[in-house]
Amino acid sequence: MQGNATKVQGDATKVQGDATKVQGNATKVQGDATKVQGNATKVQGDATKVQGDATKVQGDATKVQGDATKVQVKRLVCTP
Repeated sequence: MQGNATKVQGDATKVQGDATKVQGNATKVQGDATKVQGNATKVQGDATKVQGDATKVQGDATKVQGDATKVQVKRLVCTP
């Protein structure tokens, strides 16, 4: 009788251990998902920075073009 009780108690401990293992795995999966989400946010941030840099380059090019036009207009006005 005592042997059966010990076996039942052992089985219960095993079930509890399995549940803890499952819970640990779920926590790991959740942690991995958070890491993936963090990486995606970083990639998105990098893309936004690249886009911002491209816009700045485009703005600089427009300014250079505007300066060139200004110089050209000055030449036309100064020519007798």
